[in-house]
Amino acid sequence: MIDKMEAVVYTAPNEMTFFREYQSTQIDRDDDVLLRIESVGICGSDMHAFHGKDPRRNPGLILGHEFCGEIVEGSNKGQKVTGNPLITCGKCEYCLQGRDNLCSDRDMIGMSRLGAFAQYMTIPNQCLVHATNSMNSNHVAMTEPAATVVHAVNLAIENSFKPIKDCNVLVIGAGAIGLLAALLLKSYSVKMTVLETNKARHQCVKEHVGVNPVNPINQSVSEDSYDVVIDCVGSEKTNALSITSVRAGGAVVNVGLLSWSSNIDIRKITLQEIKLIGCYTYSMEDFRSALRSIENGDFGDLSWIEEMPLSETNLAFQSLHNGTMASAKVILKPSF
Repeated sequence: MIDKMEAVVYTAPNEMTFFREYQSTQIDRDDDVLLRIESVGICGSDMHAFHGKDPRRNPGLILGHEFCGEIVEGSNKGQKVTGNPLITCGKCEYCLQGRDNLCSDRDMIGMSRLGAFAQYMTIPNQCLVHATNSMNSNHVAMTEPAATVVHAVNLAIENSFKPIKDCNVLVIGAGAIGLLAALLLKSYSVKMTVLETNKARHQCVKEHVGVNPVNPINQSVSEDSYDVVIDCVGSEKTNALSITSVRAGGAVVNVGLLSWSSNIDIRKITLQEIKLIGCYTYSMEDFRSALRSIENGDFGDLSWIEEMPLSETNLAFQSLHNGTMASAKVILKPSF
């Protein structure tokens, strides 16, 4: 039985508070298991909550849903795992179709349930995905964002008018999702352009993706030139840019949700038969596929991950907020 644990709580907009002795979570459902968290990533949605812009995540909540842990209570004790943070019903039309990301009766770790910015966390056994115990825990924690990318690239492949390897692809944003998307596309030998306004991230894109990123603030982006556009930012500006840059008959996959509203050129979408595809999270199969792809090296060596102790979570959030964090992904490590 665990009584106290380290934990970080979202206590107010722009404030993450570290507690060295927080009341520990305990198993209170028959199908739950207790995990000891080894690594947990900061997601863009965690940043939305931090900024006070996500009404679904309110102060007093332990955030965090990109994790690797070890089962300490429950079946398969000692097994290294990650987990799908979407807790779905398994019974509705969408779940039965394998589109469980669209389940209307879902909970989520780090939103409606306490998350992984802590030493311990409970999660339903149905959500777990077993990892090889020898895998790097930071890499295992990347499964969740990688699953989003697997889902997005699969949607691009399904909706492109020619094979993805023959496509000219534009990736907007080189945060974690954009960088992972570019890395996965690289494994398909795709010709691509990567846009990123944060100059601190340009070297990472050059080194790991092998392309020179474009800063759209001071460099022009070709109009009507890309067969596929993957928008990993989702602002009003990038939404507009997605439509202007895609060629007739092309596909735009929108992953990012920085803005809650958007104005898009519906005339071009109609007259040029542009496919505009929304991309929300991933299915359980995407999640398992992402872990396999990480283990197989399809996303590269992931050496660009920045590691920080859980006790420095507020500093990590402030650095991401200020744009001084060069790395596209920060992984937090609880102490033991």
